[in-house]
Amino acid sequence: MAASSADTWYSNPFPLVPVVRLGPSADLGDAPVEAADSGNAHVPTRILGELQDLVGDYLRERPRGGRRGRAIAVVGEFGLGKSHAAREVCNGLARPDGPAMWIVDEPAQDFGRMYRDRLRGPADTPEGRAAFEELVRDYYAYVTAVRVGEQSSDPRPGRADDVPLDDIALDDIATGLRDRVLDPDKVVSALRYDPEVLQADLRVTLGEVTEHRRFATALALLQDPRFTSMVWAWLTGDEPAEQLRERGIKDAVTGIDPVFDALAVQGFLHGRVGKPYVLLIDSLEKVLDWPEESRRTFVDAFERLVNVYVSRGGLLVFCTSPRGLNAFRPSLHERVVQLWPARFTVELTAELVAEYLGSGARPASAQGTDAIERWPAPFGAESVAVLQELTGGVPREILKTCHHAWQLSEDRDGAVREVTAATVLRAVRELHDNVSEDQVLATIREALALGQWRIASPDPVPARASSDDGSMVVACWLEPVPNAYIAVVVTASVLVADDQERITARVRALRGALHPAQAEVLLVVNGHVSRTMRDRLARSLGSQPLLYRPGDFPRTVNEALDRLRARLTALRQEADLAELTSELRGALGEHSAQLGLLRRTVSDLARRDLVAAVPGPPRTSLPEPVEGRFEEVFALLDAAVERLAGRPDDTGEGRPPRAGRADLTALGCATLVRQLTERFRAGADAWFRSAAPGAPTEEQWARLRRVCREYETAVEVLPVQSLGTAGPVHRPTAARAVETLADEVWGALVSAVRAS
Repeated sequence: MAASSADTWYSNPFPLVPVVRLGPSADLGDAPVEAADSGNAHVPTRILGELQDLVGDYLRERPRGGRRGRAIAVVGEFGLGKSHAAREVCNGLARPDGPAMWIVDEPAQDFGRMYRDRLRGPADTPEGRAAFEELVRDYYAYVTAVRVGEQSSDPRPGRADDVPLDDIALDDIATGLRDRVLDPDKVVSALRYDPEVLQADLRVTLGEVTEHRRFATALALLQDPRFTSMVWAWLTGDEPAEQLRERGIKDAVTGIDPVFDALAVQGFLHGRVGKPYVLLIDSLEKVLDWPEESRRTFVDAFERLVNVYVSRGGLLVFCTSPRGLNAFRPSLHERVVQLWPARFTVELTAELVAEYLGSGARPASAQGTDAIERWPAPFGAESVAVLQELTGGVPREILKTCHHAWQLSEDRDGAVREVTAATVLRAVRELHDNVSEDQVLATIREALALGQWRIASPDPVPARASSDDGSMVVACWLEPVPNAYIAVVVTASVLVADDQERITARVRALRGALHPAQAEVLLVVNGHVSRTMRDRLARSLGSQPLLYRPGDFPRTVNEALDRLRARLTALRQEADLAELTSELRGALGEHSAQLGLLRRTVSDLARRDLVAAVPGPPRTSLPEPVEGRFEEVFALLDAAVERLAGRPDDTGEGRPPRAGRADLTALGCATLVRQLTERFRAGADAWFRSAAPGAPTEEQWARLRRVCREYETAVEVLPVQSLGTAGPVHRPTAARAVETLADEVWGALVSAVRAS
């Protein structure tokens, strides 16, 4: 519903740039810092409920079968609320009695500096340090209990300060240490154990637990007040003190592998005693921008850390884009629970807007009440529906658009009475139509130069036919294949049906000026296009429009042009095939008429018994073997002609006259082959007459090769198998004779010349 004229709102409640970071909101004393966290409104969503359920299940007091680790990936595109969901979990766990928690708001290539300056963990607070020292002290109590248990179970007299040991069995002392009822320092003192021996036992145990000798040494020294501050400084990223270097701790915790080792070690310590521990990582996809070597090192180390958390009872929650998740191996995908945030519906959009309006922008007529309409005034039902459609239901885009629409709706006094759908539409245009057309065209030219695309000259469609009212420009015409074109068209934001219809009409006009198989269009949108409009444009244009964004846009353009070139090539091939098919059908029609006339003529000749063997050409000067081979071929071809014309052959098998299409084709083939054979014979005879006896020159040999090759090539393309079926191998046929004639003539002539 729209706001009435009596309702007036002040102070823009929406953030200019909605950004959420992990950790609790910042404040100064009793007065929270206004807008210190631009993502402070909370709307319950399915993904948040699922994430909180998984975390709650992990944190149960007495989990059946022991505490089991798990890794959870919140995966989605930018602005869908991944960080918001992780922050809600973080805020729920950030309490005095909460689990040990480490927070990485985003990975940095300088992992050592990130670990030292930005990683938030238990060491940041006195309470966290005390809890961690107490955890290590549990291990000290454990090794002391083991040492006590190895002694006799007889009662031992004596006292240790105010811990009475009279009449207490050593087994009971060991039990008290394991249950943390007794102080291990007092027990060691009372039983007169050597502290150095216990420290050695602690280092061995911690080495087995942490699987890392350097950290085991440091954690064992954490129990000694002389080294406590040094160890904490080293654990938080500082260079080791000289006393630590003397004990084997020579390097600071810096670099990807050492930092992940530190996180894994602390996880091992908690997991072995069944205590929960949590690691939250946001914006994991930023690793994709790192150099190859650093990225590969991070991927390997992170996969190892996931294995540690899953196998040792930890909770790892990380947020990433789909592309970031795909950078990891399939084995990691199988170990993590994937949660994918969905885009906001109209109802969720209304709830999100209402949350911000309810946090300080209530109308003057409703101050002091908590009532918020389903369609939160000053946004009406139509405004919210348009807002959800144009932003695609992305929360970050919703809030940015609301902020700008609110500014556009303010009157001179800074008051807002109504935010209309038209204002929302205007806000979207102004937010996204902020890159100059010249900049977009320059980027497109850079992409064309990168791909070495050939620009058509001249344009296949005149400039006056390709121009419009200025909101759509044909950047260039490309000619990827001869006589086929791709038009690169740039347009402003496509938000409503009128925009889509205008673009569709102009593109159809461009294509209409050319053959349908000669034109494709790549549409570049300089601004914004909603998902609904993108789908409509794709259906009407036949290709997906590109949304201009700085960065790797030239690569995106080249990939799109490559796909359009492949499609255009296929269309051209289909068009050429259709044209060839049409021409062949016409030629076959003419050929059918000629065949009909030839059929009637052959039938008349057969009835009149006028078909006779064609007399062979006069004898030549060729050697006898060569001349004899030509005579055999002529005889086979003449027999084929007589058989096809209907005259009985030499076998006496009379056949009735026939003149089918196949017979006429074979008859024409036999006639043509005979002419080719006569020409071959004449060429061979001319060569033999001119060849030098005994030793022809290289030029003469080349001429003979050419004569034989021309005959062989001509015969290869003719359907000589139609002259007769291929019978037994020992029986000669016309097809076999003409196919081998060139090789036989060559061999016979070479032998004859060399023997002369």
